Amino acid sequence: MRKIVVKPISDERLRPLIAAVMATSMDESDRFNVLRIGLEAAVQEIYDLLPQHFGRQPEWWRVAADVDGNPLGFVLPVTFKEERHWKDGKPQGTICYMGVLPAFRGRGFGLELVHEATRVFTAAGCWRVLCDTGTDNIPMINAFRKAGYMERTPWQRPLA
Repeated sequence: MRKIVVKPISDERLRPLIAAVMATSMDESDRFNVLRIGLEAAVQEIYDLLPQHFGRQPEWWRVAADVDGNPLGFVLPVTFKEERHWKDGKPQGTICYMGVLPAFRGRGFGLELVHEATRVFTAAGCWRVLCDTGTDNIPMINAFRKAGYMERTPWQRPLA
């Protein structure tokens, strides 16, 4: 794998990357949302959901780029706001969304992004991290497995 640089990204630069990933997503819920409300509205839903349930520091959201600065993918770590998810004053984290741009899939960048999110969660003092993906998103499942995340029995969240 070639060398990558991971750094914080502004929401303004991130939105088109999220749209590019969603437009070709392997995740069933992404495909459903894009068909249901359109690509731009599906991207906006991520931002609308955040303040209700999650907290983040702006520098937590990261882009992976090649050494020339071309974006390869991104990861959006967040913490749960509700204290029922906290333990001993420490937050619980989750990856709100992540993706590898279509031209760069299959090269291990998803695993690198999971590792980067894990570093963010560790620095934030998270006591536990939960991540999920669709059961049909095999590359993401494999990235979580390779990163050492425990796997639970699949369950289905209603799409509609």
